Amino acid sequence: MTAGGAKLLLAALLPQLATAEAPSSAPPGRALVPRGRWHHEAAGPPHVRWSILFRRTETSDETRLLVETPAGRWALRSVQPASGAGTLEEVTSPALGESVSRTLTPFPPSNTPECARLRPPDACVVLEGSRGRLAAPLSAFSGKDAPALKRRATGIVSPGFLARLKGLAPALTITDLEFYSEDFLALLDPALTRDPAVRALAAPRLPGCAFDASFGYPCSDDERRREEWLFRRTPTPPPRSGNSTPVRDGARDAGGRERF
Repeated sequence: MTAGGAKLLLAALLPQLATAEAPSSAPPGRALVPRGRWHHEAAGPPHVRWSILFRRTETSDETRLLVETPAGRWALRSVQPASGAGTLEEVTSPALGESVSRTLTPFPPSNTPECARLRPPDACVVLEGSRGRLAAPLSAFSGKDAPALKRRATGIVSPGFLARLKGLAPALTITDLEFYSEDFLALLDPALTRDPAVRALAAPRLPGCAFDASFGYPCSDDERRREEWLFRRTPTPPPRSGNSTPVRDGARDAGGRERF
């Protein structure tokens, strides 16, 4: 995937997702939809549960994904400034307390000599883990130095973390997780490459405040009231199989997400 393709994918998924560059003043109207929560469950097999927590401020957009598969739990975070082209993604294993992050920019970041000769449409990738840091042009991961770079990428996290990451594979077909795969997690382990032939994992929206609280992100009083109101009229639907279509009723924000 080229840097331009990655940028288009991010823009299509959420209104300006995540990054690390210092933002400039925000465009008018950004604070109209400051936050939102969505929770979904796919009965499987495998049984996958996930929540999407979106927050918008004047300086950035932040999206957290709380994911549970039969192999464990992960907290994913994506940040993008109100103005800027770079993105920052981070994956954390709560069980291990270990994280790995990726910064992707279409220009050479400061203090990154490895990308000093970057030319469009290439992008600079910076991977950081508990055991080190690796920076290189994205194109280098498919060039003659690719095998050596991928071995170095594997070494920036602990063996236990790398082994646990494999359990995240069933969730990589969730639309909101797609861009974590090819140019990020798959650089650490090819087994985490998303198969484009596999249909996106989808499921109905369900109450999620209890699930979110178990990750350490409890709903506010207002959010709990909204959840109770949203699901008050009909019994909670059972989780559906992975190929079912999610139902999101109600008004939507500028990025197409439902407001409640």
